Amino acid sequence: MFDHIQIYQSDVQLALSEDLGDKDLSDGIIKDQTVTAFLKAKDDGLFCGQDWFEESFKQIDKNIEINWKFKDGDFFKNEDEIVEIKGNVNSILKSERTAINFVQFLSGISTNTQKKVSLLQNKKIELLDTRKTIPGLRYAQKYATKIGGARNHRFGLYDAVMIKENHISMFDSLDELALDDIDRGKFLEIEVDSLNKIELALNHSPDVIMFDNFSIDDIKKGIDIVGNKSKIEVSGILNMQQFKEVSKLNIHYISLGELTKNIKSIDFSLLLKYL
Repeated sequence: MFDHIQIYQSDVQLALSEDLGDKDLSDGIIKDQTVTAFLKAKDDGLFCGQDWFEESFKQIDKNIEINWKFKDGDFFKNEDEIVEIKGNVNSILKSERTAINFVQFLSGISTNTQKKVSLLQNKKIELLDTRKTIPGLRYAQKYATKIGGARNHRFGLYDAVMIKENHISMFDSLDELALDDIDRGKFLEIEVDSLNKIELALNHSPDVIMFDNFSIDDIKKGIDIVGNKSKIEVSGILNMQQFKEVSKLNIHYISLGELTKNIKSIDFSLLLKYL
């Protein structure tokens, strides 16, 4: 469905244009010469953003040489040298901030996601991302959650049907929903916010029922009601203690908006060495 190359090239083109504008006013301060630069980690983490980083240099200067020591999905430590860059100093300086911005952001997402995946007690549960992404960077962010071990939920309104609270609020009951003739896309999911709505949702034969803001006790009761009639997703988790408790249960998915919404970037720095 997605052209990975086209997307990261477009992301980088836009990012460079907003940084460089019509002219780099610092261009020429340093005499053109060949240098080597190293991207150094200043945190521990799970690396992500290799293509976006490399493209940030290649769009400025195709002659820049890049030698990777880590790749997407690799764990790194503070002080590790992630990649070596060799080329014209002014080309490197033009690309530096855009390249680092991408990997610090995407590595922050992949690192945060991997930490959450590692806390799942029931290893059959899959962690899902959401549509709570920065406009224009949804693919990149969901790519990063996947690198971190999560499963991509629907990318947008076009690839699956999810009946949420605001849909349901326009009807007197779930029974009034007319879902038989709709194009479900990849799946049909129905959100419920109370136990008494589960049976009503099951009448529509959803692929997934989402328990939203349920207590642990209600999630357990809801599991018994659903049985094997649908897969179960839990959302609305308030804290890590609740996450750990939910992750022990016999459900299929946990969705977390914070995988792409509340991100602490990973710190990197680019160090130049003259040849």
